[in-house]
Amino acid sequence: MTQTTLRRTIPQTQKMFDDYGVLNGDNDIIHYDDQFAKDRGFRGTLGHGLMYTGYVCDLAAKRYGADWHYRGRLTVKYVRGVCPGDNLEVRIEGDGAVACQSQFDTTLVGSVKLA
Repeated sequence: MTQTTLRRTIPQTQKMFDDYGVLNGDNDIIHYDDQFAKDRGFRGTLGHGLMYTGYVCDLAAKRYGADWHYRGRLTVKYVRGVCPGDNLEVRIEGDGAVACQSQFDTTLVGSVKLA
Protein backbone atom coordinates (compact mmCIF):
# COMPACT_ATOMS: atom_id res chain seq x y z
CA MET A 1 0.00 0.00 0.00
CA THR A 2 1.45 3.38 -1.02
CA GLN A 3 0.99 6.22 1.41
CA THR A 4 1.19 9.89 0.65
CA THR A 5 4.32 11.93 1.11
CA LEU A 6 4.70 13.58 4.51
CA ARG A 7 6.69 16.82 4.67
CA ARG A 8 7.49 19.61 7.03
CA THR A 9 9.57 22.76 6.47
CA ILE A 10 11.57 23.98 9.45
CA PRO A 11 13.45 27.32 9.24
CA GLN A 12 16.87 26.86 10.86
CA THR A 13 18.33 29.36 13.34
CA GLN A 14 21.52 29.68 15.33
CA LYS A 15 19.43 29.61 18.51
CA MET A 16 18.16 26.14 17.52
CA PHE A 17 21.76 24.96 17.06
CA ASP A 18 22.78 26.49 20.39
CA ASP A 19 19.82 25.00 22.28
CA TYR A 20 20.35 21.56 20.77
CA GLY A 21 24.03 21.65 21.72
CA VAL A 22 23.07 22.34 25.34
CA LEU A 23 20.73 19.32 25.30
CA ASN A 24 23.21 16.86 23.78
CA GLY A 25 26.46 18.26 25.16
CA ASP A 26 28.05 18.79 21.72
CA ASN A 27 30.45 21.69 22.17
CA ASP A 28 32.19 21.44 18.78
CA ILE A 29 33.02 24.98 17.69
CA ILE A 30 31.77 24.33 14.11
CA HIS A 31 28.20 24.57 15.49
CA TYR A 32 28.72 27.92 17.25
CA ASP A 33 31.43 30.06 15.64
CA ASP A 34 30.35 31.50 12.28
CA GLN A 35 33.80 32.73 11.26
CA PHE A 36 35.42 29.42 12.22
CA ALA A 37 32.93 27.58 9.98
CA LYS A 38 33.39 30.02 7.08
CA ASP A 39 37.18 29.73 7.35
CA ARG A 40 36.70 26.01 6.68
CA GLY A 41 34.63 26.53 3.54
CA PHE A 42 31.08 26.34 4.93
CA ARG A 43 28.38 28.99 4.47
CA GLY A 44 28.16 29.39 8.25
CA THR A 45 27.86 27.35 11.41
CA LEU A 46 26.63 23.80 10.90
CA GLY A 47 23.54 22.31 12.49
CA HIS A 48 23.79 19.09 14.46
CA GLY A 49 23.11 16.05 12.26
CA LEU A 50 21.09 14.39 14.99
CA MET A 51 18.67 17.35 14.94
CA TYR A 52 17.69 16.37 11.41
CA THR A 53 17.47 12.73 12.32
CA GLY A 54 15.05 13.81 15.04
CA TYR A 55 12.94 15.69 12.49
CA VAL A 56 12.75 12.52 10.38
CA CYS A 57 11.76 10.45 13.41
CA ASP A 58 9.00 12.95 14.23
CA LEU A 59 7.49 12.48 10.76
CA ALA A 60 7.91 8.70 10.99
CA ALA A 61 5.96 8.71 14.28
CA LYS A 62 3.19 10.63 12.53
CA ARG A 63 3.15 8.06 9.72
CA TYR A 64 3.40 4.86 11.78
CA GLY A 65 1.96 5.91 15.13
CA ALA A 66 2.98 4.07 18.31
CA ASP A 67 4.42 1.18 16.25
CA TRP A 68 7.30 3.48 15.25
CA HIS A 69 8.58 3.55 18.83
CA TYR A 70 8.71 -0.26 19.06
CA ARG A 71 9.41 -1.47 15.54
CA GLY A 72 10.75 1.55 13.66
CA ARG A 73 13.94 1.27 11.61
CA LEU A 74 15.81 4.30 10.30
CA THR A 75 18.79 4.60 7.98
CA VAL A 76 20.26 8.02 7.14
CA LYS A 77 23.30 9.48 5.43
CA TYR A 78 24.32 13.10 5.96
CA VAL A 79 25.40 14.57 2.63
CA ARG A 80 25.58 18.37 3.15
CA GLY A 81 25.63 20.84 6.01
CA VAL A 82 22.68 22.89 7.21
CA CYS A 83 23.29 26.50 8.25
CA PRO A 84 21.27 29.22 9.98
CA GLY A 85 18.83 30.77 7.52
CA ASP A 86 18.22 27.50 5.67
CA ASN A 87 14.60 26.47 5.17
CA LEU A 88 14.88 22.74 5.69
CA GLU A 89 12.18 20.56 4.13
CA VAL A 90 12.01 17.14 5.78
CA ARG A 91 10.20 14.55 3.65
CA ILE A 92 9.14 10.91 3.86
CA GLU A 93 7.89 9.47 0.57
CA GLY A 94 5.16 6.84 0.32
CA ASP A 95 7.78 4.09 -0.11
CA GLY A 96 9.67 5.17 3.04
CA ALA A 97 12.44 7.09 1.26
CA VAL A 98 13.63 10.01 3.38
CA ALA A 99 15.24 13.31 2.39
CA CYS A 100 16.05 16.65 3.94
CA GLN A 101 16.46 19.47 1.45
CA SER A 102 17.44 23.09 2.02
CA GLN A 103 17.01 25.82 -0.56
CA PHE A 104 20.62 25.04 -1.57
CA ASP A 105 20.94 21.25 -1.71
CA THR A 106 19.95 17.85 -0.37
CA THR A 107 21.34 17.52 3.15
CA LEU A 108 20.23 14.04 4.27
CA VAL A 109 18.94 10.89 2.54
CA GLY A 110 17.76 7.56 3.90
CA SER A 111 14.73 5.42 4.62
CA VAL A 112 12.24 4.51 7.33
CA LYS A 113 10.22 1.32 7.82
CA LEU A 114 8.66 -0.89 10.44
CA ALA A 115 10.45 -4.15 11.25
